[in-house]
Amino acid sequence: MFLWIIFTTSDYLLTIFDVAIPAGLFGILVLFLWFVVLRCVASPIKMAAQPLLSHMSLFFLPAIVGIVNYTDLLATHALALILAIVVATLLSLLITALISQWLFNKMDNHENSSH
Repeated sequence: MFLWIIFTTSDYLLTIFDVAIPAGLFGILVLFLWFVVLRCVASPIKMAAQPLLSHMSLFFLPAIVGIVNYTDLLATHALALILAIVVATLLSLLITALISQWLFNKMDNHENSSH
């Protein structure tokens, strides 16, 4: 019920403000922010997510099968695609490392100041 309320509210707000993003994507952002504010995940959502997470690999099959339709395009632009994948991966790792380091330092400072 909670997820439906978030989706419906997101859809309503996006329609009113004429924003061109999917309501589901906006709803996920709202849900994420809700979890950040509360600093916990509701148990019904944990229960609903667990079976999905255990079969996560199945969600990638349509994308993998779809690639077969574009083998000519992939072969033509292979170098550009490989370069884009490598750069995006390295950039993601760098950003993740920087944010993790920042959060660990913040937690350390918080723990040291409370003692």
